[in-house]
Amino acid sequence: MPKISADTKRYYRERVRSIMAQEPMLSGEGIRRRLEQQGLVFDRNYINSLVNQIHRERAKRADTWTLNSALTALQDAMGEVVRVGWEIANDKFAEGRDRAAALREIREAYNLVFEKMFDAGVFERKLGTLDATIRNTPLTDEKKQAIEAVFANWGLLPAPQEDVTPATDKQP
Repeated sequence: MPKISADTKRYYRERVRSIMAQEPMLSGEGIRRRLEQQGLVFDRNYINSLVNQIHRERAKRADTWTLNSALTALQDAMGEVVRVGWEIANDKFAEGRDRAAALREIREAYNLVFEKMFDAGVFERKLGTLDATIRNTPLTDEKKQAIEAVFANWGLLPAPQEDVTPATDKQP
């Protein structure tokens, strides 16, 4: 069987998704018959693989939705902490330690929100990682010579020996 392009697979998956949306309780065989009525004839295993892909996408969307709901609730709560903290920090009549504690709470609230967003994968940490394309790229001759000169300067490499030939002093 010839390879199916990604666009064609996407089209078939969307056709199956459409049928599943219209009749959620339809079996794989029922989907196969409906597709056959539309002129698309497939093996039941291929249809089941498309159905499984759609179920995986739905589960991922549900997980993402749940995670987003939890993150927004945390952001709302921490926003309230920050609002009250700023009221205390800007209060001229509050004691200095209360103002300092309020500023500390503001900082901790922002740190907590960002930490949870990092954990959720909203941002990607790049600390301590190296880009393999840069690391494995061969050095140019200029860079090699510059590195060798620095290493020789530091005494890590022996200094290059200059080609000194003894001069013959012939006096007439």
